[in-house]
Amino acid sequence: MKKYWFIIAISTCMSVACSAQKKSGSNLNPNENLQTAAKSETVNNQKDLNFENTKWILKSIDGEEIERLPNPAYIMFDDTDRVSGFSGCNGFGGSYYLSGDILKLDNMISTQKGCLNKNPEKLFNSVLSRVDACSIVGNKLIFTQMGKEIAVFEGIEQ
Repeated sequence: MKKYWFIIAISTCMSVACSAQKKSGSNLNPNENLQTAAKSETVNNQKDLNFENTKWILKSIDGEEIERLPNPAYIMFDDTDRVSGFSGCNGFGGSYYLSGDILKLDNMISTQKGCLNKNPEKLFNSVLSRVDACSIVGNKLIFTQMGKEIAVFEGIEQ
């Protein structure tokens, strides 16, 4: 009987320790993250921007350049695991999980304005539901799905 209590106690401690780890992957080098991985791929000696607290303006989806709009679509990530932005017509928000280059967007919500003008909202929302990884190269944030580029953003420091 003592063995069972011991096993339960060890299992509980392991469970609590695992849930206390934030944004870390079991098979990832804890010293390597999105920023350090991106530094080796800097383009034209541009300074790499931070993933968080940068306004990432949408430039292309699935290789197609997005038309310039007075109010461009963008996405922002903060240091409290929250994501927010503007999809070309509606605002959106939710939470995110980033571990290495793995990116997961979750609990996404959006305003529900009806918009008549041309905007990338449907395509942009599709990107948000498909993204599974990202990388930063210079001032570009690149979203990928299964290794294929699905969106490119250009960063503006905030």
